[in-house]
Amino acid sequence: MKNYVFLLIDSLNYSHVKASKIELMPFLSSLKKEGFSCENMYSEAPYTEAALMSLICGQDVLDYGGYIFRYKDTPLTLFEAMHDKGFETFTNSYEPQCHPSSVARGIDVSVNGVGYDVGALWSYRVKHYSQLYHAGKITEEDYVILEEIIRDNLVSWLKWTNALINQSFSTSMIGNNAPQYDPSEVKRQVEEQYHAFLENPRGYLEQLLQAGHSHPIYKIDGFAQRGKIKNREITLFVRQEFRPLFKRIRKMDFCLNMKNGSHVLSGPFKQLGRFIRHPNEENLKNVAKAGLLSANSLFDLDLFDRIDKDCDHFKDSPSLRAEVDYFFDWTTHRSADSKPFFALLHVCDVHNPEVFFTYDSEDKDLLHKEMLEAQSLLDQIPKDYYGSLSHDLSLHYIDGVIQYFYEQLKARKMGDNTVVIVCADHGFSFSGNPLRDSAVVNLFLENYNIPFVVTGAGHLGLSIKKLCQSKDIPATICDLVDGVIPDVYTGHSVLRNDKYDHLKIEYCGGGCPDLGRRELKLASFDEEYFVGTMGTLDDFSDAIISEIYDLKVDPLQLKNLVGKPHDNEKVQRLFETILERKRQIQQSVG
Repeated sequence: MKNYVFLLIDSLNYSHVKASKIELMPFLSSLKKEGFSCENMYSEAPYTEAALMSLICGQDVLDYGGYIFRYKDTPLTLFEAMHDKGFETFTNSYEPQCHPSSVARGIDVSVNGVGYDVGALWSYRVKHYSQLYHAGKITEEDYVILEEIIRDNLVSWLKWTNALINQSFSTSMIGNNAPQYDPSEVKRQVEEQYHAFLENPRGYLEQLLQAGHSHPIYKIDGFAQRGKIKNREITLFVRQEFRPLFKRIRKMDFCLNMKNGSHVLSGPFKQLGRFIRHPNEENLKNVAKAGLLSANSLFDLDLFDRIDKDCDHFKDSPSLRAEVDYFFDWTTHRSADSKPFFALLHVCDVHNPEVFFTYDSEDKDLLHKEMLEAQSLLDQIPKDYYGSLSHDLSLHYIDGVIQYFYEQLKARKMGDNTVVIVCADHGFSFSGNPLRDSAVVNLFLENYNIPFVVTGAGHLGLSIKKLCQSKDIPATICDLVDGVIPDVYTGHSVLRNDKYDHLKIEYCGGGCPDLGRRELKLASFDEEYFVGTMGTLDDFSDAIISEIYDLKVDPLQLKNLVGKPHDNEKVQRLFETILERKRQIQQSVG
């Protein structure tokens, strides 16, 4: 059997790549001739935690109670499926927040790209329950959920510190990147918290909810990678090398967006109007968010942070190039070399805050080359451009690193025996084209359209035009391996004749995915119309539609047709699919 490598590029807006007036990812485009691709592949959710439910578990995001426990209650992960088919499974993705043990299902070898992050546990789970506690609305069921989440996190946190102390392979890539971190002291403090939890789980939880973010658990040092660059002279080189480029970016961003983006200030004024009509805290926050997005479009507020004296702090994880080098080192020395491997490399170079050079490299020649490549792309920017130059540069940069991956495959004589999947978990809402007045948690399709390109599996030059969704990806990979798709997967292989007449979007708003209380975003769309709704699961009026777009005439979703003329028959058909899905979710959670 061939080996399989899944390059998962976090936050890659494929619709932007396809529509750009300049060629942002020429190498990725060339790969289509060497394999097959899906032009209309969509995620079901716009952020990683929710999006991975389909991509890794082969089913809809809110099946099996949603993602409150991540993958715990799903029948079969992609890693488990590939393990069952005889592969050694490998990943660099370690996401410790929320329910870390479930994320490890089916993984034989893991090399961590990030450390344990207790702050994410607060943001994604505990903050929600703390607010319920202070409002007197917490229930016995909430305590049961929270007890499992805290227990699993404390146990996994101790495993993480032990791996670091013992210099295990799982932490070897980043173990020296946090010189101020004392794993033995952290272990002592975590053990103290774990023992207190075991002695009186309910009492511990109540203290945690009462104290909130001031609880002692949040005072324990986090693993911040502040030492990826060991030779500090490199940071001075980076500033000197890139400063002229960055000044040019700042000037071009402001001039081009002011000239060509007549809408650049419209978002804040629109949100201000909503606040004046309906003055409340939420609408005031939306005014601030829209203002920040517009200001960032003109000034790229964190642009120079990429090359300041602590430039290797800008991203907490290693770069894709570093991840690629480490992966190939593993392929050379792995113990189970008689078995084929399935490897997933999940990287965040394009994820906001995006980067466009190898920020953890000490190779001056490489950095100079990347600076010249960025200059070359800026030379191609047309006079009518508007958007985010940092974002476009990051896409061009990551394209070059994908090319580097393929060059390494060839150099190691692995190309003929490896299937490579290039994909993303979700799209990206910070491209500035179009400039929105909200980001991430919205229903604009740039947050959902993702690339899907497969090489090494035949079907040369096949371009699949039908609507596809990310839950099809595990089914497709299994189909490529041996033609056997697990029955528990609800997605289809894109290579078979199955077709969708519509696709769905479904996820909780940002934060804790409490299906019983949090606002749900549910939408349905086909090639002609888009219908979006929002509301809680129990209070989801059959009469409310929040967004309607005619995608044929308005593919960028700029004109919401709610209350305006539209094709009622098409809208109603899509709305009925939302109501049916809502009923399925209600039944699944009892």
